[in-house]
This record gives sequence, C-alpha cells and structure tokens, in this order.
Amino acid sequence: MRGELLDGRYRLEERLGGGGMGEVWAAEDLRMRRPVAVKLVRTVPGTAAAEVEQRFTHEVRSAANLPHQHTVTVHDCGEAVLSGGRLLYLVMERLDGRTLAQVFRGAGSAASAGGAGAAAAVPWYDVADWARQIATALGAAHERGIVHRDIKPQNVMLTGTGVIKVLDFGLAKFLGETLRLADLTATGTAMGTLAYMSPEQCRGDSGIDHRTDLYSLGCLLYEGLTGQPPFTNPAPHALLYQQVYESPPPLAPGTAPAGITDLVMFLLAKHPAHRPPDAATVVRELERHLSAHEKPAAGPAAAPEDAAAREARRHADALRLIQGSPADVLAYMERIRREVEEEGRPIMEAARLESRRIVAEGLADQARRRTP
Repeated sequence: MRGELLDGRYRLEERLGGGGMGEVWAAEDLRMRRPVAVKLVRTVPGTAAAEVEQRFTHEVRSAANLPHQHTVTVHDCGEAVLSGGRLLYLVMERLDGRTLAQVFRGAGSAASAGGAGAAAAVPWYDVADWARQIATALGAAHERGIVHRDIKPQNVMLTGTGVIKVLDFGLAKFLGETLRLADLTATGTAMGTLAYMSPEQCRGDSGIDHRTDLYSLGCLLYEGLTGQPPFTNPAPHALLYQQVYESPPPLAPGTAPAGITDLVMFLLAKHPAHRPPDAATVVRELERHLSAHEKPAAGPAAAPEDAAAREARRHADALRLIQGSPADVLAYMERIRREVEEEGRPIMEAARLESRRIVAEGLADQARRRTP
C-alpha cells in the first residue's frame, strides 16, 4: 500500500507496525502539508458495516475531545476503500519515540547481556515517572467517562523528549466491544492483551469501570520493574485463569522502594474495590515517592562518609590552608563549627575543635606574613 492515497488526502509512506486487526502507517496529510500517523482497521466480515463505522466514529471522536499532554492528538477518522478492501482509519499526530514495549524489551536484552545478577536497565524511578504520566492521562479520561480498556506497553509511547503519550483511547473500546472475540483470538491480538487484562475483563463482566485501567497499569508497572508481566503462561486459557484466580509473584526486595512495590500490588488486587479508588490517587502516591528520591549522578555512587573519612578530609583541608589566605582560614573555621553543631558532638569533640582552631589561627598568621 506504499504510495497509495487514502480518502484523497493521506499519502501512505511507510508501514510502522501492525497487529491482528490492522496496521499503522507513516503518511503525509496533503491538505495540511504535515506528517501524520494513520491507523488502518480492517472491518470484520458479517457485521453491519454502517453500524460498525458509526460506533467507530463515536468512540474515536469522544476520545479526540480529550485534550491532554499525555494523549495523542487525533486529526481525523472515517471509512475508505484501499487495495480493494474497506478499512476504517484513524489519523493522528506522528510521534518520534519508542513504545514502552520496545523500551522494556531493550532493557531485558541489556540485562541478559550483563549475565546473572545484572542490574535492570530501566531504573525504578523512570518506570514510576512513566506510570505517573500514564495515570495522569487516565485520570483526565476517566473524568470524562472514557475507559481505555487496553493499557499495555504497546499502547504507550515514550517520545524523544521523555514525554509519555497514551495511544488508542476510544479505539481500544471499539475493538473490544464491536469486533468478535473469536476473530481477535484467532489473529493473535488478544494474546498481546491478555497479560494486561483485569480479572473482570477476563471474565467478561458487565459494568466494567475505570478501575480496570488501574489493574492494567499495575501490570505495566510490574513489567517495567521486573522485565515481565505478573503472569506469562503461553497458553491463553491458563493465562486467563492466572489473571482471575492467582496472586502475582511478589516483587523481590530492592526492586524499588517499598512504597512503590506496595502500590504495584495494590493496583493488582483481584477485586476492583480493593484497588486505589481512582487514577488521581495513584498519581499522588507516585509523586510522593518520586519527590523523595534524588536521581543519582552519572557514574558510580559515592560511598557514605564515615567518621574516619570525615576526620581525614578535615585534616587535609587544614593542610591545604597553609597555601591559603586568611579568608580561607576563617571560612574553614566557620564550616567546622557548623558541622560540630549539626552532629551534636560531646565536649571532647569540642576540645578537638578548639585545638584545630588554634592550629588554624597559626596557619592564618603564616598566610598573613606571605601577603604583601
């Protein structure tokens, strides 16, 4: 289909990816002269075409009215004939980046290359920050009554500027409710989703609400921290059973701060009432842990300074003052005084400070004599 014109307006350029129900293409909007991404969805034989298109348009338009920094801007949607077949299409902004599925897969490769005991290639605080951005987008959608129903790493894009974009709002609901499950399973689309589906989705419950997205977010967080979703059985029926009945394996100590791992297990509760009440709660909890964390600088972390190392550093500072100025000596003395007060050291330490002060004053006298 490369080079074909969709609906007289969108020139298809390059296939970016595909799944069981369709493909995503890079394209050019000839009218607006801008790059776009086009998702092509194949219609299912035997369904009422007019009803399918009407529902598709309704769901996508409702999601398109969700202006948010972490959602994708939708430009257009409709139905067209392409390569002899009828397709539904969705036109959206073209993003520069990788899906979290690609990021996690790359992290797993890097960890494997490191051998046994290799550290995870994605730090916990990055995974937590991405989850915070996803939860922010979910909160905005849930407030408008929009439930995504297919949150998974493949539907989340990490742009080149580090901003998260959640894909397929509206489209996920359309695919889940309008197209036949048998067709999805036969083509393998459901296989990619089952690992992130909530127990109530797996059971086919009616009245599924926003908390299904929170469970899926928990699965995504779990994978980002450990390298794989909570349940990974390759047999679809066994995977469904695990999602509905089994508890996820606990996260290993040290995977992330205890508050983060507790939140993951909270999100993965089997019953919706036992999960966080809303996405805003998840955002606040993630922000609390992220604000308490200071990202380490590049390179190996410095070991904490023990008492012996601190004394050695102070002695070296005093020796360097021989070449210093009186102002340097006074600054040194003031810093030592503050350190003693902060450490709350006893009288003997104060006496040591006094002896150090005497030495410093002698050094200051030497420095004054050298000053013209």
